[in-house]
Amino acid sequence: MAQVLTKAPKIENGSAAPELHLHNYEPSALGLKEVLVRFLAAPINPLDVLVLADVYPIKPQHHYSGEPIPGYDGVAEIVDCGEDVNELAKGDLVIPSKFGIGTWRTHAVLDVQWLQKVSRPTDMAFAALLRISIAPAYCLVEDMFTLKPGDWIIQNAATSVVAQMVVQFARRRGISTISIIRDRPADATEAVKQSLHHLGADIVVTESELPEHAGIKTKRIMLALDSVFGLSARGLVKSLSPGGTFVQLGFLGGAKSQLPLDANDLFARQLTLRGFRGSAQVTLRSAEEQRDLFNWFISIFNSGELVLPTLGLDKVVWDLDGKGENEERLLTAVRRAQQGNLGQRKQLIIFN
Repeated sequence: MAQVLTKAPKIENGSAAPELHLHNYEPSALGLKEVLVRFLAAPINPLDVLVLADVYPIKPQHHYSGEPIPGYDGVAEIVDCGEDVNELAKGDLVIPSKFGIGTWRTHAVLDVQWLQKVSRPTDMAFAALLRISIAPAYCLVEDMFTLKPGDWIIQNAATSVVAQMVVQFARRRGISTISIIRDRPADATEAVKQSLHHLGADIVVTESELPEHAGIKTKRIMLALDSVFGLSARGLVKSLSPGGTFVQLGFLGGAKSQLPLDANDLFARQLTLRGFRGSAQVTLRSAEEQRDLFNWFISIFNSGELVLPTLGLDKVVWDLDGKGENEERLLTAVRRAQQGNLGQRKQLIIFN
């Protein structure tokens, strides 16, 4: 027996919260080029929240009982293979090769084209974050601007997993980082700052501290990474040095928020504004290049050169023996992700 979480069709003028259903089911028989996988871990990402709200452009590609299966990242193990499967074997570790795979289920029968074999990390949580958090962070540092020694990156939403990975990839390049966090009580602010400094962030300030921070004004800030948009994004634009690049990769401040610009931003300061979608950027690399990149990530993680977020992960247990308990835990976790409360850590579904 297996279990799967599906999203009910959106009802016009209905509740803003999507209705999710947990089903027991039996996986189908294997086709010639299909494999049976058992999921080990799957995150609940901000991207998943956008998918549930029907505002993300790439829709779920797999369904059960006519309802889409959410979950775009995760890690699974091969349980069985179809007769013509040569590229994968029982016991191999795999991650999604593309978006829309539907990782919020205990087992799945999938065509091999949906999967990318990876080497085995010392912690499965790392593999579960590869495609949507770790690979995009690398692409942001490597692809968005030709950074040189002495250049700085500034980024908001600095407690996110992507931002924490950006700090680590930038540090490997000798690039300094400025991390902007939301305002919170003094004790909590200090704890977050210390954690990000320990990770390698050079300067950590709150949104309210940014405008008057004298040290930032003297830095050559050439890349701004914005996950919030709106007024927070404006603070990043103002911090950029002439010729710098602003990259918008999310809108945690709301899809309808706006970024104020003035004529000097583009004409006098010659700033560049870019949009970033991690899925599109990663797939600019060939399948072979992606495989080598993911395995390199795992290699430097296993050697201790790259670490999981120092602010931690909240683990959500999915126990195959407990349908009712699972449903309540999963729905609660999804609601937490939708609310995006201050201090909310990345949630990771662990399949038992």
